Amino acid sequence: MKHYQLTSVAFAGAVDLFFDDAGMLQKFDMTGATLSQPQQEWILREMQPNLSDLKVQLADSGTAKITEVTTEVTFDMFWNKYDDKINSSRKRAQQKWNKMTKTDQIRAYGFIGKYLANLPTGTRRKYAETYLNAELWDN
Repeated sequence: MKHYQLTSVAFAGAVDLFFDDAGMLQKFDMTGATLSQPQQEWILREMQPNLSDLKVQLADSGTAKITEVTTEVTFDMFWNKYDDKINSSRKRAQQKWNKMTKTDQIRAYGFIGKYLANLPTGTRRKYAETYLNAELWDN
């Protein structure tokens, strides 16, 4: 199964898409994106279920793109994307990261954008290790 993410300048976060080896959509997860009702309806009604057709469809949009997700996310990738190096403890965050499953690592990494986009104004982000411990991507 191949994992892709649909992103756009029109919404925060990403929609996770999972395709079989034949390129047919098997499942998708919209919880990692902040989508309006019309955007959700577009995904359900208009999005092409075939990977090749979807790529063509999105090429015409100009604002959305689909990107294959690497099967492994390293701690350094997480650390750099979360970007709270002054306040967070790299050592404690890495200890937690190393105990996580590969699936949770990918989900935690993929949820960072939505988490940061939905922080209320004036609210400080959690320490990286607290973000990992809280498993916010699972709520």
